[in-house]
Amino acid sequence: MKFFRLLLLLAPSLLWSCENMDYDISKGIDKEITLFSDEVSVPVGDVGPISPKQLLNKSGMGEMLGSFVTEDQDGYLVVENSGTSDASYVMLLAYTIPDQTKPADVPLAAFSGTMQDKSSVLKSFGFSLAPQVFSLTVANPLTEEISVSGKMTLSSQASGETPAETLYAKEFSGVVAAPGTKDAQVLRVEQDGVQAISGYKVENVSLHLPASILTKDPLQGLGAFYLAYNYKAYLSLTSDLPVVLPIEINDLKAPLGQYQVKEAVIRMDVVNEIPLTLVLDSVDVLSEQADATVSVTPGLTLAAGCPAKPVTSPLEIEAKATDGTIPDISGIRLNIAVKAPVGVEDARLGMSQKISFNNIRATISGGITIQGL
Repeated sequence: MKFFRLLLLLAPSLLWSCENMDYDISKGIDKEITLFSDEVSVPVGDVGPISPKQLLNKSGMGEMLGSFVTEDQDGYLVVENSGTSDASYVMLLAYTIPDQTKPADVPLAAFSGTMQDKSSVLKSFGFSLAPQVFSLTVANPLTEEISVSGKMTLSSQASGETPAETLYAKEFSGVVAAPGTKDAQVLRVEQDGVQAISGYKVENVSLHLPASILTKDPLQGLGAFYLAYNYKAYLSLTSDLPVVLPIEINDLKAPLGQYQVKEAVIRMDVVNEIPLTLVLDSVDVLSEQADATVSVTPGLTLAAGCPAKPVTSPLEIEAKATDGTIPDISGIRLNIAVKAPVGVEDARLGMSQKISFNNIRATISGGITIQGL
């Protein structure tokens, strides 16, 4: 009992001492904490896809090429040309047949012309025609099949040279055109891009017609037979582009500034299905806070691919702080030299092709420093 009485007497003085204590236990303690002393990887994201059209536009060549090339239905960059022969109407042909009750062979006038040769202009940009496709078709307005025979010649006219060089010549006989078809294929020729096809000629043409063609024309004699051609040349790059193209990878949001690091490696997987070989010339780190020096393996090559066989190349960029720590990185500018492709199966350039930068991540060695609570 004496002990408890003593404790009650001392209680006011003890309470007074706690209320007036003036000591901060956090004083003198370092609030910075270093974590992951070995290595840590910070995911950044994916970027892409980037198309050949975007690359060409960055080089300033897209607008210039626009007056020479087009995109076909599959997205390939092509040079195209087409034309038709004079129409031969059923009614007029019927009156040239002595006995309309019997099948007959009717000759057509020769069909020829010269296409605008754009190969020299494209060559100055580093492009070639590979391959070139020339097709000849026939229109059959009847309700019964016909066949056609003749000879087709394709030629190339070098500047200042005569006569034109024959690139292809072939006779065709009895090629069938189904009833009501407007574009029954007669011949299809695929030519490499060494010499451009600039001239064509179709001669000795005969239509093999059934009996009573007037009764087999739904347009009552106003239907027409005619030949048509279509020329398509795909583009490929055969010499290196003379300019270095900047490819900006924006919105990376790599918040390295808060981690107080002096060195980091930015890694990514580059998936390329464009038939262009890309060589890394230099790299710029984009930041709203400060600049950072960047070193990268000189001449690092991103191999050419194609849609059927995309090629994945690893890319590593080492970033070092110029002063203090690396700031927050908002983007990267890859300055790329574009080279002619090597070893690709399909060198045709198409707008549906793409290059993507996947699994971008910043790897930090030596730990990251954060402010403790």
